[in-house]
Amino acid sequence: MSTTRRNFIKTACLGGACLCGFSSILEANPLNAISEKNEETDPKVSMNQFWIAELLNNLDANLDKESIRKVVKSVSVAHYNDLNIENILAPYKGKLEEFVPFLEKEWGWICSFKDKNTLIANENKPHCVCPLVKGLNEKLPALCYCSEGFAERMFGYVCQRPVKATVISSVFRGDKYCVYQIEL
Repeated sequence: MSTTRRNFIKTACLGGACLCGFSSILEANPLNAISEKNEETDPKVSMNQFWIAELLNNLDANLDKESIRKVVKSVSVAHYNDLNIENILAPYKGKLEEFVPFLEKEWGWICSFKDKNTLIANENKPHCVCPLVKGLNEKLPALCYCSEGFAERMFGYVCQRPVKATVISSVFRGDKYCVYQIEL
């Protein structure tokens, strides 16, 4: 079997040769992965999750918090685009007052306004909802910056202007729920 360019790039990226591996990592379906390897585990999927965990742990060990935030927040575009989230959000474009009830009814979130320019959004789930880490037992707090980026993209699209999202509570950081402060 000949090696295609695509397979070569996937192998190189997954081997850690570059950070571009995120795109090929996302192609493997990590929703089925588990943290313990066994005969039934897809070794590539497990390796992808462990690669992500190792990368995030190394970022935590070697970079300052703001550098980590900038890098990890920027890759939120992959999940945002993969979900084609703007199609879901289209009915709420420019209608935050309708989007908040959607989040509460359809996604189970709990939302409240701290003031007219600040929304507190609680995912209201006792686990991390990120599909990249489903089944991993390891806590990866740096991944929360991806959630910040995702929330900024989502609320920014709805509000039709840049917003700032900050994770103020996180399951990965030992809290009961993941909660965001959205500065509108």
